[in-house]
Amino acid sequence: MAYVAVISLIRTLEQLVQRKPHLVSDETRTLMDSLLDSLEYFQNFVENTSKGSKDCGKVEELERLIRKAVEEAEDVIELKIYETIKRDALSKILLRTLDALKREVMGCRFGKNNVLNETMEKKALRKTLSRLIEKIDVVKRNVMESNFGTNELQGYGDPTNEELQTRDSLLGHSSRQVANLNLENVVVGLEDDLLKIKRRLTGPPSTREIVSILGMGGIGKTTLAKKAYDDPEIRHRFDIHIWVTVSQEYRVRVLLLGVVSFLSQLTNKIKTSTDDELMEAIYKKLKGRRYLVVMDDIWSSEVWELMTRIFPDDNCGSRIILTSRLKDLAMQADPNSTPHEMRLFNSDESWKLLNEKVFGVEHVCPPELEVLGRQVAQKCQGLPLAILVVAGHLSKIARTRESWIEVAKSVSKVVANESDICLGVLAMSYNYLPNHLKPCFLYMGVFREDSEVNIETLINLWVSEGFLLEEFVGKDCLEDLVSRNLIMVRKRRFNGEGKTCGVHDLIRDLILREAEKEKLLQVIPSARKLRVRRYSIHSYAYGAAFRDSSFTRTVHFFHGLSRFPLLERFKLLRVLAIHNCCFQNFPVVITNLVHLRYLELYCEDNIHRLVSELYNLQTLIFHHQRLYTSRVPETIWQIEHLRHLHVTDFFSFPITSREVKPGFKLQNLERLSCLCLSSCTSELFSAIPNLKRLKVHGDWEECEGRKMSQYLNSLSCLKELEMLKFNGDGLQLPRIPSKFALPVCLKRLTLSYTSLPWEDMANIVMLPNLQELKIKYNGFDGDVWKLNDEEVFNQLKFLLISAINLKHWEASSVNFPRLERLVLKRCYYLEEIPQDLGEICTLASIELHECSISAAKSVNEIQEEQESMGNDCLSVITDNCRHH
Repeated sequence: MAYVAVISLIRTLEQLVQRKPHLVSDETRTLMDSLLDSLEYFQNFVENTSKGSKDCGKVEELERLIRKAVEEAEDVIELKIYETIKRDALSKILLRTLDALKREVMGCRFGKNNVLNETMEKKALRKTLSRLIEKIDVVKRNVMESNFGTNELQGYGDPTNEELQTRDSLLGHSSRQVANLNLENVVVGLEDDLLKIKRRLTGPPSTREIVSILGMGGIGKTTLAKKAYDDPEIRHRFDIHIWVTVSQEYRVRVLLLGVVSFLSQLTNKIKTSTDDELMEAIYKKLKGRRYLVVMDDIWSSEVWELMTRIFPDDNCGSRIILTSRLKDLAMQADPNSTPHEMRLFNSDESWKLLNEKVFGVEHVCPPELEVLGRQVAQKCQGLPLAILVVAGHLSKIARTRESWIEVAKSVSKVVANESDICLGVLAMSYNYLPNHLKPCFLYMGVFREDSEVNIETLINLWVSEGFLLEEFVGKDCLEDLVSRNLIMVRKRRFNGEGKTCGVHDLIRDLILREAEKEKLLQVIPSARKLRVRRYSIHSYAYGAAFRDSSFTRTVHFFHGLSRFPLLERFKLLRVLAIHNCCFQNFPVVITNLVHLRYLELYCEDNIHRLVSELYNLQTLIFHHQRLYTSRVPETIWQIEHLRHLHVTDFFSFPITSREVKPGFKLQNLERLSCLCLSSCTSELFSAIPNLKRLKVHGDWEECEGRKMSQYLNSLSCLKELEMLKFNGDGLQLPRIPSKFALPVCLKRLTLSYTSLPWEDMANIVMLPNLQELKIKYNGFDGDVWKLNDEEVFNQLKFLLISAINLKHWEASSVNFPRLERLVLKRCYYLEEIPQDLGEICTLASIELHECSISAAKSVNEIQEEQESMGNDCLSVITDNCRHH
């Protein structure tokens, strides 16, 4: 992927200037500027050609040349940096040794060797850059001589005579492929969707309204629109019916002529009319009429903005249906209209559709095949497109248990055999992605099938790979991919932000195909032997992939690492994640990987002091596999770019280091977990001033009641802290002395096993920015929680109370003016929910899981009372509530 290669080298050069300025002389800087100019040219070329080109083969060849040249350049530069760092480290050891000997013998010190080494390194770097620029310039000339003009890059010329067809030729590529699968005849699973669409088409308002149907490719958007379009009631209601399939490679003139063909005959006069004349004619024909227009498979907001001018709004009750995979487009078309988002089928709907397509509506599946059939349907993960493909295969083979068992074992292979249909439909979404989103999307391929991926971890990996510069951009990229129906959010936080995500198996097949094609990454095992820079290992048979591992940048091990010393060859590695393999001793060989930015591993030992050699490290996730408290070495203070440090179960943090200057701070550290309480000192927190997220674990062996107050008070030093999770581990914490014990910027607070008295809630109430509060496992202790009118959670939106001994809760709507969601779990003794909470105008849902019957009854009464007053918006869930 040329774009990734170019961006990566640009950032490598920028970091070289920032982090190794002693290597960059004025002459070197001039050479780097020249190289950056060429890289910016390549970046512009790649971004322009990605918009579409008539000569795709020529563009792909040029991008291959760019990628190869740029990757080789980055390899040489990073290898030079690696050698310099290792040479410097060796020189320091030798100099210290020689200096000690010299002092003993002659009473003097060495001083000029470092200067000499620095000069030699600068000269070597200049020579390296000069050679690279010569090679890059050759590729640049090839690109410049390719004669790609503006029109060529855009790829949209005037339509030919053959393109000026009627409605029958307007069927787009995606729709043709789906039509071949007979998806239009699908009825199962769409009944409720059709009813909702019909209500929006026939109900108020009388003004023209946009009804958008959204969903991933193959989910049945066009099918649903067609059923509504052909419904007798809908046909009778509207005077004019128009269907236009837009697709990605649309021609405005073709679309206009298609609309005209539904209004009149396409005479020669009409065919020779200008676009403006066609638009005026359409507008006049529709003026004063009630019309229904379907714009199917729309990808561009530009085409909508153009076409909307021909559809008048005369308060006649006209409707326009848009089908798209892009949520942003639907919101642009009509910000006031809620899109209809299609869902994947559940297990019963999936089986019903499969059964109907294999055996027909009037035939029944033999009992001996039903269990297998349901297994097959389940493995299609609710996507109608996949179900139809598998149903087509089952229709052609023998209806025996043996045949169906084989299909049940290899559903993904059956679907892969129809890759031109399935992946072709889904690939349209990928091809339409902007350059910066493509590598982020394809990176989902490193995770196992059906994985539920932590979104924060995913974003950290994107940044470590160099796809993104900052984490805050990652949230926007993730939401963009979600809105394009490529990535699915599995779990959301109270505020709607994603917590975990995943992809459909068919999408993952597309990812693996495109990732190998782009040589971005490869999952092992694979049928192909490729030299790529990123590997995800899902098998012990990975030896062949690492025969040339000197330029590998990323390795995710999901199977045990049988030969760990091979990592010595990964000199340029940026990301190393070792899952499901626990080391008895810390693998010191890792500390040679000086380019490492992301490290995750399991170990029974503590983190080694040589971890400080990883000067580029941004994320360290260390799964400590012993019961005792892990200790982080004091050399951790030397990793100045560290942003995220996560150690399980909990660890002690050194307050100072003899090897760093006094007053030094880890300015970039933003997340820290799980820190033991005895390390929570004002000295530590003053040295990590930008910490935003903190998890603290009580270490009762180290803590005394008097000291615990000091530890708690030290939290007020964290002026940027937004999230705090505190696990007391059964400690009897002292009273919270005042509101100043907790940072006032805190937005999310979780208290577990802290056994605080409910009276201390008065201090938590005073946190002005608190939006999420979770009380778990006797975080507060006592039978009664009573809130008076002065105790107001002004910003609280989400409240979770779980596994506590609370019996009586007295509160009103005054105490929670902005509460949106209330969840109670395993509150066995709580008798009832305060009735006044139903009066909170922002409250959207109350959930009770494994609570008492009386509590469940009270919450149902709250809902009934609100419904009687016309409030139908309050959702109530009571799950597994019984007498305790």
